[in-house]
Amino acid sequence: MKITLVRHGMTAANERRLYCGSSDISLSLNGVEQLKCIHYALPDTVRFITSGMRRCDETLMLLFGNVAREVVPDFREIDFGAFELKSYDQLKDDPAYQAWISGGNEKNTPPLGESGEQMTRRVLAAFDKVVSDGRDTVIVTHGGVIAAIMAFLFPREGLSRYGWQPVPGHGYVLDLDGNTVSYCDLKEDTTMNSDWRTKKPEECNYSFTQHRACEFFPCHKTDDPDNFNCLFCYCPLYTLGSKCGGNFVYLENGHKDCSNCLVPHRRGSYSYIISKYPELAELAKKNR
Repeated sequence: MKITLVRHGMTAANERRLYCGSSDISLSLNGVEQLKCIHYALPDTVRFITSGMRRCDETLMLLFGNVAREVVPDFREIDFGAFELKSYDQLKDDPAYQAWISGGNEKNTPPLGESGEQMTRRVLAAFDKVVSDGRDTVIVTHGGVIAAIMAFLFPREGLSRYGWQPVPGHGYVLDLDGNTVSYCDLKEDTTMNSDWRTKKPEECNYSFTQHRACEFFPCHKTDDPDNFNCLFCYCPLYTLGSKCGGNFVYLENGHKDCSNCLVPHRRGSYSYIISKYPELAELAKKNR
């Protein structure tokens, strides 16, 4: 049995070096672009699991497409509590922060958060259930979660939690054969170089179209009409409300005014829109 651990792509919190665990944020635009260049070959029968956090669901979509997935919340990142979305520079003079980072880091608990030991216990319990199931599985999760699993399985390597964290979009493949466990780095597929699947979506015809005969073209103000994308004529992210990532304002009647938003109409918009589909799928489930 093989279990593949994949760290989610880059987020704005990663880029700004903020503590981010329980905060449910999306991938950054840089993170989306990086993931579009990564390709992994997997058997069709593999099972997919995510933590259910947006950054993991978006990573799954970008790396593997619109595949069925299971959500296991116990694979979420550690909860940094009161320190969420703050940087070292913002916290360094806070006595509570100094107490947390001093001494037994794994045992210390941040205000309103959880300790490293608490996170590790829930992660390993969830991982044990995956192992017991006996199926080849891909788990798209978080750096701290992957590090906790790897440190537990391979203590003799002597790596710290940060030493085990893979770069965003990468990870490890665990090979479990009876009582023996080995691992290797998750390697990208290099056999598809001539295939359309290796192209960035922006290089493919399906991701960009224009309807210049339309009476409203371009329907949003732009200084670059040649790169105005008509593919998403009616923005599929409207229903996500404040989580769409676009430039909008709410009117007094509660409607969104998107007249100044070009998010769905840029030439490179396809991948970002597709990365938000897991959130749309969750809304669809609630409204069925």
